[in-house]
Amino acid sequence: MSNSLLLSETCKFKLKPSMEQRQILEELFSTYRDMVGECLRKAMDLNITSRKRLHESIYKELRAKHPNYPSHYIYTAITMALGMYKSYRRVSRKGENVKPPSIEELKTILLDDTHLFWFNWGGLKLATHKGHILVPFEAHEHSKKFMGWSVKGSRLLRKDDGYFFHITFRRNVEERMVDGLLGIDVNEKSIDLAVVKPGEIMFVKLDISEAKYIRDRYFKKRQRIQSKTRGRIKAKLLAKYSGREKRRINSIIHKASKIIAEMIIKENVKPVMEKLKKMRKRIRYGRMMNRRLHSMPFRKIQSYISYKSIEGGYKPEYVDARNTSRVCPICGELNKPNGHAFKCKRYGFQTDRHLVAAWNIAVKLPMCRPLPLAAKAINEAFKAEVERIVIKC
Repeated sequence: MSNSLLLSETCKFKLKPSMEQRQILEELFSTYRDMVGECLRKAMDLNITSRKRLHESIYKELRAKHPNYPSHYIYTAITMALGMYKSYRRVSRKGENVKPPSIEELKTILLDDTHLFWFNWGGLKLATHKGHILVPFEAHEHSKKFMGWSVKGSRLLRKDDGYFFHITFRRNVEERMVDGLLGIDVNEKSIDLAVVKPGEIMFVKLDISEAKYIRDRYFKKRQRIQSKTRGRIKAKLLAKYSGREKRRINSIIHKASKIIAEMIIKENVKPVMEKLKKMRKRIRYGRMMNRRLHSMPFRKIQSYISYKSIEGGYKPEYVDARNTSRVCPICGELNKPNGHAFKCKRYGFQTDRHLVAAWNIAVKLPMCRPLPLAAKAINEAFKAEVERIVIKC
């Protein structure tokens, strides 16, 4: 019997409130900011990290102060305040010099999906201190794919003079039975893939080097802006080029992850990737190399691949990344890497070490490990021409 995978995606809608509704929303944001601020101060004064304790210490006070507001605004204000305080404690314990959190301006309201709003495709019904209001919104073409999905967590946002509604849709996807594994090795200039099935192996290299060059160009552009401009002009230019850089990088990642998702479905394989938790703490090279590696969106690439594979019914797995590019896939001997080249001391074959890493990532998964390949088959696979796909934005 196949397992069920939970697929979730957040969609943004622009609200179109009337003048009267806009005034109600302004009052709602102002009062909610005060609620979060009082919860945060109480948590900091009493050093509270427990939701139950903070609720017991402040709920009655806030309920008496804001009797016309639905009580679930207080619940979500407690949630937001605790998240801010816990984040501050976690960062300050690491020895980093951070200022205590404060609420000067609040642009987000957390909403409870069953008590504070009712969503349908005709409008958003929102519970407020003035009763329920029905606010129309713009339903863009992309949002139509979520019709029939269940509605979960959401939030109300204020940006400049506009109001937006971020809502999370969820649905269950049946997990498929697979014929093999897909090892995925994410690198600075490429995403290397190894399709491993019983008795056969195939390699594909996705060239994403343009992402690196885009990062370098916009880094130099920001340096020139920071040295030659000041004030509002500087902030405007930095925001403009930051957004442009982000869109171009995201375009490359989306195209690459789409190709990988199509390959997963075509080959009917389970995606296997490296665990990248705390990876950035291990990056300790020179200043320029650190900047290059820290700017690459390794985790974002993995999250895009993960989402698209789950959408097709393939659950991704994560394995330890240790020595994946140093272990020989034939004999298991540890070899010293030489740049981008891998050479086995025992068998003598030489190839791209990123391809070796992708193969080792796949076979590290114990629950789905395929039948071992013969040394001759692996040698032939590495000698064969690797399919190369260049991704442009």
